[in-house]
Amino acid sequence: MPKQKTIFKRVTAALTAAFAAGSLAVSAYAATEQRLVGYMGDLNGDMFVSDIDIQILTEHLLTNGGITDPEAAFRADLNKDQCLDVRDLTLLRRVVLGGKGPDEIYEEVEVPDPEPELIAPPVKSVRPTLPSVGDTNILMFVIDFPDCVRSDHYTAEEITERTFGPEDKNSKAYPMESISAFYNRASYGRLQMHGDVFLYNAQGSINNYINPKGDTASYVGTDKLLDEVMAAFDAQVDFTKYDTDKNGTIDTILLALPGSAGSEYWWPCSGGYYGKQSFDGVRGGNLCYGGWDLSDRAGFNGTWTHELGHAMGLPDYYRYENFDNTAEDDYGRGLSGDAGWLTMDDALGDMSCFDKLMYGWYTDAEVQIYSGGTQTYTLQSSQYAPNCVLIPRKELNGFHSEYFMIESVTPDENNYMGFSYRQSFQMFRKGGVRILHCNAEIANGWWGPEFKWNNYGKNYDTSNLTRRVLRLVNNFGGFFREGSLIDSSVKGFAWYDALGFETVDPGFTVKVDSLQDGTAVVTVSPK
Repeated sequence: MPKQKTIFKRVTAALTAAFAAGSLAVSAYAATEQRLVGYMGDLNGDMFVSDIDIQILTEHLLTNGGITDPEAAFRADLNKDQCLDVRDLTLLRRVVLGGKGPDEIYEEVEVPDPEPELIAPPVKSVRPTLPSVGDTNILMFVIDFPDCVRSDHYTAEEITERTFGPEDKNSKAYPMESISAFYNRASYGRLQMHGDVFLYNAQGSINNYINPKGDTASYVGTDKLLDEVMAAFDAQVDFTKYDTDKNGTIDTILLALPGSAGSEYWWPCSGGYYGKQSFDGVRGGNLCYGGWDLSDRAGFNGTWTHELGHAMGLPDYYRYENFDNTAEDDYGRGLSGDAGWLTMDDALGDMSCFDKLMYGWYTDAEVQIYSGGTQTYTLQSSQYAPNCVLIPRKELNGFHSEYFMIESVTPDENNYMGFSYRQSFQMFRKGGVRILHCNAEIANGWWGPEFKWNNYGKNYDTSNLTRRVLRLVNNFGGFFREGSLIDSSVKGFAWYDALGFETVDPGFTVKVDSLQDGTAVVTVSPK
């Protein structure tokens, strides 16, 4: 069909309802393109002009009512005089019988801007097996033992809904209504975590699978359990589905044991698979396992949300040793007070801006980097908008260096509610500005590259007094609010010295100029 002149559909006041031609509203600044939507003379909308269309127009002229659709009426008006009559029929016959190609009809449509490119996840430097961006599939086995069984009777489908279901803000467990919903909110939709659940009855008693040297020194027992489970499902499960990046390693496997199994050996943790078995050409990578009661929906999901954070490469922020169980020391938490609630510290609250940076959930434009002088920044609530301010000490080195990060935090979304022993509580009532002291250096560790100052790191000071991956400026002091001036007199607002203590004046101040409805304006100035 030869092409003829282009006709653009427009809506004008002069067109009657019968001849109104719809058009798409286009932003004055948006990119647009032309889209072919039809041909003049095509009255039945089949994208062809033929004898059938002649019959339709003829019947309309004889009965004065055959064409009622406004779009068809527009296409039938070949001479564009806003009236259907014998002259249009004559032109239509010429198109069909005379070989004259019909006029094309185009709409001008807005072209959506391309998705901005995300920062490559810096956490990849520690070689996690679970990707932190895009679509990933979690393989979960819910396991009973002859001498240790679940107290609930949920089916695999029910457990899948409770752990990998969609967002449900009406759920009593919100924002821990599902692992997938939590991570979708935390990542601004940049991580879509899916999962499949399978039920299994282990062959041996639970003590047959205990790691002989404890859960951090040996994985003989859990490797044995995983080999048994994988072999049992080998015929019915395609395990390659759970190797998202197709590197021959399953991204992560979650072994959910009965709540009554939660003891010294079965407390939830994240580790690795060190066995030699492979199934469908893939072998186990990260392994999360432990006991938690499924009927405690928020507690169950919060536990595995935390452990899957490890599977994606981040360490714990709480302290492992040398702390006193006193209110002042906050039971070993790494970040304390209202501003200290974090998933990788407490298994409660949202991910911090540091976590989101490490996981690759920001674009370059969303990380505002201070480069000197006096600069003012506007920060929206990080629970809704991907944005932060980063103040580097020296070279960023791919974000594997020392720096401060600033974000606005509100008691919304993943910060909406916390849970303890099935009881919900509000973690904080009023948000504010949070400043984090970050040190994301990488070094060779016990099992390969690791965050140099993580709790298990070879270089870590177990007194907890020197360098850590993450510290909270003004620890225990809560959020900074409108009018706050943060300088070297504020606890924790200092760089590390050569011995690893926070003593070096950063040489600048941060002022919270305004804070309203989660939007903060902050100014960074040299001293």
